[in-house]
Amino acid sequence: MEFSADHLRQRNRKLRTQLNNEALEESGLLLFERIIVLPEFISASKIATYSAINGEISLNPVIDRALELGKQVYLPNLDLKSLRFSPYFHGQKMRINRFKLPEPDVTDAEMLEPESLDLVLVPLVVFDPQLNRIGMGGGYYDRSFEFRKQPGCNVPALIGVAHELQKVDQLVPEEWDVRLDMVITDAAIYK
Repeated sequence: MEFSADHLRQRNRKLRTQLNNEALEESGLLLFERIIVLPEFISASKIATYSAINGEISLNPVIDRALELGKQVYLPNLDLKSLRFSPYFHGQKMRINRFKLPEPDVTDAEMLEPESLDLVLVPLVVFDPQLNRIGMGGGYYDRSFEFRKQPGCNVPALIGVAHELQKVDQLVPEEWDVRLDMVITDAAIYK
């Protein structure tokens, strides 16, 4: 039985929000262990992450390790139709955007364009083993990384991150979808 993207999005968001704090912390640590040994993480100097909300898998341990290693960490800025990325560090002044998401309180001049990143840890709501994803429905990541569809363009690395419970057998990608390079969960790596 095939379900609509909206149905899958609602179902998986509900599954995520049912995870308790202990399960969220454990899944974040399991994800961390998989990410920090990846060549894409080790070689990256500019890494885009996100602030986890509503049961999203936490990247806080990954952010902490990246900063310890002297890597530059960025969070998405959603004020435009596509993304730019704001520099993040511990103690950074934050603001709440129109979607009620925290983002670094920086000037436009301090933001980075998507093409300048080395690695993007992409949030998602639903994914399949073929590396297709369904996000929150705004199309921000697909518009922002559309340039990755050009032949031979493989930078930045786009790695989806999620709880294993967000996986489905197969999604039907839309023509505007930008395929991920990999998906990492608390239980597996999909390439």
